[in-house]
Amino acid sequence: MIVKKVLCTEGLTGFYMDDKEAIKEGAKPDGFIYRGEPKTPGFKTVRQSGQAVSVMFVLENGDIAYGDCAVAQYAASGGREVPNTAQALIKIINREVIPYFEGKDIKEFKKTAEEFDKKLFDGVRLPAPIRYGVTQAILETVAKEQHITMTEVIANEYGLKLELKPVRINAQSGDERYTNVDKMILKQVGMMPHGLINNVEDKLGKDGKKFLDWVKWVKNRIQDIGDPNYKPVMRYDVYGCMGKAFNNDLDKVVEYLIEVEKACQPYEVFVEMPIDLKSNEEQLKGMKYLRKKLDEAGSKLKLIIDEYANTYEEIVQWVDAKGADMVQVKTIDLGGINNIVEAVLYCKKNGVLAYQGGTCNETDKSALVCVNLAVATQPFAMAGKPGMGVDEGVMIVNNEQQRLLAILKAKKEGLI
Repeated sequence: MIVKKVLCTEGLTGFYMDDKEAIKEGAKPDGFIYRGEPKTPGFKTVRQSGQAVSVMFVLENGDIAYGDCAVAQYAASGGREVPNTAQALIKIINREVIPYFEGKDIKEFKKTAEEFDKKLFDGVRLPAPIRYGVTQAILETVAKEQHITMTEVIANEYGLKLELKPVRINAQSGDERYTNVDKMILKQVGMMPHGLINNVEDKLGKDGKKFLDWVKWVKNRIQDIGDPNYKPVMRYDVYGCMGKAFNNDLDKVVEYLIEVEKACQPYEVFVEMPIDLKSNEEQLKGMKYLRKKLDEAGSKLKLIIDEYANTYEEIVQWVDAKGADMVQVKTIDLGGINNIVEAVLYCKKNGVLAYQGGTCNETDKSALVCVNLAVATQPFAMAGKPGMGVDEGVMIVNNEQQRLLAILKAKKEGLI
């Protein structure tokens, strides 16, 4: 399928970009913004509006395929790229992407995406947001030419047998940690509630009591208002705040994690980024130590790595080292979406759980494409995104899953 024209336009994401270091260091919330000076290069304010760029391929048959470029909420954190504006991305797209693709005949996804994702332009790879959005458009182009779903394209090209079952959805509460938990319980999301515990004093508590009290409330709330058969997996993201609260005394962090696990019983519990030791080497060493001590204590709590496992190569390193029980495959940080497929499959092949995550700061389009990848590769869970309102992200991801499963089942049964 020949790409006749490439268009692009600015757009908005489902949330905002936040300077995580400034928030962890005590930037004060004021309404929906934060007061204080940004600490991270690329941020003009602690919280700033999320921006996206839609890249549209006008195809020779008149169809249009598109993908959305965006930046993670916590840009520039843990080795991620610095924040990029839509205007800056569009300049690069106009200069590099449009000449590369106009007139190009796209016949398959995997080869085309890999070549573009790895290609050096003036000696460097394009920013991850551009590679992310453009490879979404490549996948939709192939699906449109073949008149099949994007899920089927992935299954066909990667030799996967489709499992016609939904992928567990993870919802995240944002700062509305009580109202949004109720929403999750009512909608029976499979993995919850995230928590956004990104500040010690206000959200974890210097002795950890604030967070522990909330964890107990979540468990009790599920049992109070939830269906008796509803048994979600608990996932809490604490952005290194446990380590910060206990001065990175890892033995104290282990003791605290065991308290969290007890507070969550009888539910399975995952904790993401309990520590943040500021380098990949130290983080890997620290997370392995936590796992060893938890095992010795007979704990079943599982640890998730997010930052420091941003690229496919870094994910392979963490999986090979068994540095965490689960890797968050941070979709938006991997550049080409071909890397998402490869990362999930590598985790599964090597006995590490994969959470196909991403960020609340994505778009409806990138979320829909990610659903197609998840249905094909079947990670342990995938993010309900974009946004922090629960309802919107869970709706987008759930409904696309259900549509896909209905179509695929009908094909399997010869009905269509």
